[in-house]
Amino acid sequence: MFVRIAKQKRGDKVYRHLQIAESFRDPEKGGSPRTRILAHLGTIESLGEDQVERLIAGFQKALGRDPAQAGPPLLTFARDFGHVHAVQHLWEILGLSKTLARAGVKTGAGLDYAELIKLLVVNRLCDPCSKLALLEWLDGVWLSGFEQHRPAYHHLLRAMDRLLDAKEALEPLIAKRFMPKAQWEGDLLFYDITSTWFDGDRSLAEDDIRRFGYSRDGRFDRRQITIGVVMGKEGIPLCHHVFPGNTVDKTTVVEVVKDLKTRFKLRSVVFVGDRGMLSDQNLETLLAEEFGFIVAHPLRRGEEARSVIEALRLKISFDGQDEEIVEEVRSGVRFVMAHSPKIAAETRANRQERLAKADAKIQEILAPRSGKGRKPSPQGQYDRIRDYLRDKGLLSLFQVALTQDQVIVKADKKRRAWEEKIDGVLLLETTDMNAPCADIIKHYKELAEIERGWRALKSTLELRPVYHWTEERIRAHVFVCVIALQLERWMRNRLKEMAVTVPTAIRLLRQIKMGEIMVGEQKLMTPSRPADAQKKILRALGAPPIPTNGEQANVV
Repeated sequence: MFVRIAKQKRGDKVYRHLQIAESFRDPEKGGSPRTRILAHLGTIESLGEDQVERLIAGFQKALGRDPAQAGPPLLTFARDFGHVHAVQHLWEILGLSKTLARAGVKTGAGLDYAELIKLLVVNRLCDPCSKLALLEWLDGVWLSGFEQHRPAYHHLLRAMDRLLDAKEALEPLIAKRFMPKAQWEGDLLFYDITSTWFDGDRSLAEDDIRRFGYSRDGRFDRRQITIGVVMGKEGIPLCHHVFPGNTVDKTTVVEVVKDLKTRFKLRSVVFVGDRGMLSDQNLETLLAEEFGFIVAHPLRRGEEARSVIEALRLKISFDGQDEEIVEEVRSGVRFVMAHSPKIAAETRANRQERLAKADAKIQEILAPRSGKGRKPSPQGQYDRIRDYLRDKGLLSLFQVALTQDQVIVKADKKRRAWEEKIDGVLLLETTDMNAPCADIIKHYKELAEIERGWRALKSTLELRPVYHWTEERIRAHVFVCVIALQLERWMRNRLKEMAVTVPTAIRLLRQIKMGEIMVGEQKLMTPSRPADAQKKILRALGAPPIPTNGEQANVV
C-alpha cells in the first residue's frame, strides 16, 4: 500500500489528486503488475498544505507515535537501481523465465534456477563481472527478488549446469521470443565465428577444448575456444556453437547447417557468409538442405573469381562517381559485382602511400653503412625487408630475392596491376536469381551487423576473462553471454531512434538510486526522481516508469 499522486490537466491548470493505492498481480493478465485505488482523498490544491500535514500526523498517531518527536527524515543507504530495474522488466516482458521453465530449467533443491539465470544475465548486461564478484555486486544494487536473499556461489554454478543441459531445447524457444517466425522462413541468416582466449593452463584435460589456434584477437600465445554464432538480419543471435580452439572456420558450417535444419525446422533460408568459410563442400551441403546462399569471393586468389571479374569489368564504365553493379550467371549460380569509384580512389591512395614508405624503408636497409659498426649481411638485410613488408601487408607486391652477395628487390608489376583492377570491387556469388542486384549487395553488407555483435560480446558484455576451467562451465558461461547479447541487441534496436547506445543507456539508468529513508522508527524505500532523458530511455525500451517520490514509497 502506498500514497499515489495522480496528475490531471484541465485547461492551463494541473491538479494533483491524492490517493491511497496498492499494487497487485492480475491473474487475468498473466500475473502482470497492476495498481488499484483504495481511496481518493481529494486534490492537494483543495486540501491545502495544513490538511496534508494533519493527515500525516494522524497516520503517525494511529501507530502510537508522537509526530513532534519524529525528527527529520534520514537517508540510511542508496543503491543503484534504474539499470537493473529496466533489464529485469525487459526479461519479464519477453517471458524468458517462462521460456526457461518450458525447456526444463525449473525450481529444484529449493532453488529457482530461472531466477538465478536471470540474475547472471542482468549482471552481464549491467555490470559484468565474475560469479564470485557478482555476490558482492548484489550489495550495491537494488534488484527485485534479491533485496534480502543472497544466493551462494555454488547455487550460481548449479544454475549454469541446468542452463547448459537445456541448451538443445532452449535456444529455439528463446529465439522465438526475440524474433517472429516470419524472420526465420524465407529470410537471411548470417554466420560467422570468433575466438576468445584464456589466461594460464589451469586444469587442462586430455581432450580440452582450450587449444592453440588462429586467434582473432592476435593472441597466438594463448589457448582459446572458437565460437560460432548464427544471427538474424536484426542482429539478434539465433543460436551459438562452441568448438575447440584449433577448429578451422569452414569445418564448422556443415554441423551448423544441419543443426538449423533439425532444431529450428528452417526452410527457404538464405545463408550469408564469406567465401573462405563456405567451401565447395559446404555450398553443396547448403543446397542439399534447400538453403540458398550469398557469399563473397576473395579477390586475390581463385581462378574462377579472376575470370568473373575480368568479364564483368567490361560492363563497367569507370567514368562516373556513383557505384555501379553488374551481374552474370555461370553454371547455375549468379555472380554480382559492385564497383565503388570512391572506395577505389581511397584504396589506391592508401596503397600508394604505403608503397612509398616501403620503398624508403628498403632503401634505408640497403644503403651502405658508414662509420664504425658491423656491416649488415645480405641475409640480415633480406630478413629485415621481408619482415617489414609482411608486417605492413605488402609482401605480395614485391619480389625479394637473395643472391650470393646482395639482396634484389623489385616491384611485382603483375600483382600491382591486379590490385589496380580490384580496387573498390566486391564480388558476390548467390543462388538468388530474382532479387535485384542492389538488394544482393545490401544483404551481404548486413553481415557487418554480426561484427558489431562480436564487439558487444567482447567489450560491453565482457565475454572474457573467463573464470572457468572445465568444458561444461566454459560452455555455460558462453551461453549466458549469448543470452545477454540477444537482450543487448534487442535493446539496441529499441534505442535506435533515440541515437542512444546500450552502454550509454545503462550508464544513465544506473544513476537512478533506490534509497532507504527513516522517518522516526519507520523505514521507507523510495527511488530517486528520474530525469527526462532517463524517462525517455525507459519508454523506448518498454520498461515501466520509475515511481517518483510521493507517488510510491514502500514501507519496510
